[in-house]
Amino acid sequence: MTAAEMPEWLDAGRVSASSMHALYSGMAASTREGDPVRILWLYSGDDHVSVGASQNPAADLDLAACAAQGVPVLRRPLGGGAVWVETDQPCFFLVLPRNKLARGHRHLFSLGMGLAMGVLRLLGLESVEARSQDIWIHGRKIMGTGAATLDKGCVFGASFLRRFPAERFLSCVFAPSDGYREWVLPALREGVTDCEREMSPPPVASDFRDAMHVAVRQRFGVLPLMRELDPALRDAWITRGREELDDLEQGQTRPAVPSGIRINRANHVFETDSRCGRLRLHLTGTVIRRIWCEDPRINAVLQARAVGLAPERLVLRGSLSQGVGPSLADEISCRVDALYRGIRTP
Repeated sequence: MTAAEMPEWLDAGRVSASSMHALYSGMAASTREGDPVRILWLYSGDDHVSVGASQNPAADLDLAACAAQGVPVLRRPLGGGAVWVETDQPCFFLVLPRNKLARGHRHLFSLGMGLAMGVLRLLGLESVEARSQDIWIHGRKIMGTGAATLDKGCVFGASFLRRFPAERFLSCVFAPSDGYREWVLPALREGVTDCEREMSPPPVASDFRDAMHVAVRQRFGVLPLMRELDPALRDAWITRGREELDDLEQGQTRPAVPSGIRINRANHVFETDSRCGRLRLHLTGTVIRRIWCEDPRINAVLQARAVGLAPERLVLRGSLSQGVGPSLADEISCRVDALYRGIRTP
């Protein structure tokens, strides 16, 4: 293996929330065709909420609550919805020229998620598995990942969730009612886990870095070349990255999940208006796990005839029409179906 083919390791240390997403964005956007694979390692300098490249934070977050708590809301070039990033959370970014990816982002996710799962297994979590672009253990999501193409470079990013403060994250999320929060909190606790919960004793920050060195060696057959991160180059990447992120801010944005929140790939909670008042829904996979509406009479029918069914219009309408009028059965089934189809549309 030549020096040009060997992966390079750049350790940025502790990076402020306002700079970290710009740093890897600029690094990717400045990548040239002949550059090697690079692993950028850093620790978040601040608690913050990161929103996806095309996500509308005003629709999904309580921005006033975030500001009151001193929690910055920062955009990333990677996809997905809002995620919590804690102070000193270990993060890694795999950056390489896009011409090196034979299968595009599928290749990039395969490489990046392989490294991430390698780290977790080295730290004792043998049962981790990949589900779409997330990593799960014991039926819960422990890590989300994302990727982006910026000019001639591609970047894969992920972070190791040492602790997930569900209540604090939920306080940053837009909630149409207190009842909605009461449904989302247990869903978060059930559907998302962290390293502190799964490992005893939990790893310290340096354990993740050391395990990543081993995972890189296992994947590439050599340890990465350790490169100094030149301060001038670091600043140039941050400047370039902020330009890329500013461009994203000018683009069209949308809610990550219309009228709701994604807990993990299998669980979503929604709340919306309907003819029977507020309608709340918890979907697990392709099944209605919980459903509620403000009208007590209609709610009783929903509990008896909707829980456990597929959230599809014809299935629901056929069941609900036996308990409510055809018009209302059609209204509720259409709304539920639309929410369900919204999570299936990229």
